[in-house]
Amino acid sequence: MDAILTSQSIRQLLADGAIQCLRGFLPSQIQPSSLDLRLGARVWQLQCSFLPGAAGIERKLGRLATATWRMEREPLVLHAGGVYLVELEEVLELPADVWGRTNPKSSTGRLDVFVRVLTEHGEVFDTIPAGYHGRLFLEVTPQSFHVAVRRGDCLGQLRLARGRPSLDAQALRQLQDARPVCTWSDGSAAPVAQDAPAGILLSVDLESHDGSPIGYVARRHQPPIDLARRGLPIDRYWTPLPASAELGHVLEPEQFYIFATRERLHIPPELCAELVAFDATRGELRTHYAGFIDSGFGWSPAGGQGARLVLEIRTHDVPFLLEHGQALFKVELMYNEGVPDLLYGEAGSSYQGQGLKLAKQFG
Repeated sequence: MDAILTSQSIRQLLADGAIQCLRGFLPSQIQPSSLDLRLGARVWQLQCSFLPGAAGIERKLGRLATATWRMEREPLVLHAGGVYLVELEEVLELPADVWGRTNPKSSTGRLDVFVRVLTEHGEVFDTIPAGYHGRLFLEVTPQSFHVAVRRGDCLGQLRLARGRPSLDAQALRQLQDARPVCTWSDGSAAPVAQDAPAGILLSVDLESHDGSPIGYVARRHQPPIDLARRGLPIDRYWTPLPASAELGHVLEPEQFYIFATRERLHIPPELCAELVAFDATRGELRTHYAGFIDSGFGWSPAGGQGARLVLEIRTHDVPFLLEHGQALFKVELMYNEGVPDLLYGEAGSSYQGQGLKLAKQFG
């Protein structure tokens, strides 16, 4: 069956040894359709980003590593603008028909921390080939803030699949007609995009109906953000942006912005979703870091308003006018192999039912 593996199958892979851990596995790592990946002990600072290729991780590190540390209990500060490589606790011995994709977790993206997973001889980032046996490593590049990390912190997540699990355009239209997974603010179904691959275009919301901010821009040169902290003062790290539906916002190059979508998602138990990479023909900007949406996000068996997606936006090279309702990216839906035994938010989540929301470390 072409599908994303659910929590039950992930537990079975752990039991079978197809997923192993250098340090004891934590049940909280398992999400409905994904597995949280934890930072391990060894950390290297790098001259630059790289792909291992045929030479492999160890030989490339011999050329490119400028410093190395071992993390245990004390936090390690990763400095903004630095490029780091961290070994992960998880080791894979996947079945021949199972492949994987990785992405940052939501809080990682909202802190403007860019992360990508490498395999031992990988020639692309964030892609785990079918049947892969070996270690995993995480490239970490903080961009707006310094961050303090510890062994065991989860910055990324892994989803596993068989075949090609995406819904085609016909199946997605039928779903939107019968039980919409993506709606406008009035509850009506958002249209399916005409271009391939099949998905639904999502747009930015610059309206405020209660005077609250419609976005934030990161303030640089602030104290490090400890990922274990909560309740950090918003005004120290962020500048709020007022509503500007009529005029829009001019985004400054290489500044980091947080906005939210106009649309709301209702991801049912039998599906999960992925944000498609931004189409450069729409402008030179990046619109999201965390690209995977677990089953149950914004969903309730009784219906409800759903949840908006948070947009992490950075424009490159030139200023860019961001306008209310501007379509920025696409969400694709994917089949699960079954219904997960744990849905998003059931064990607690900072982002279920969210509107505009900063990372869980704030407020």
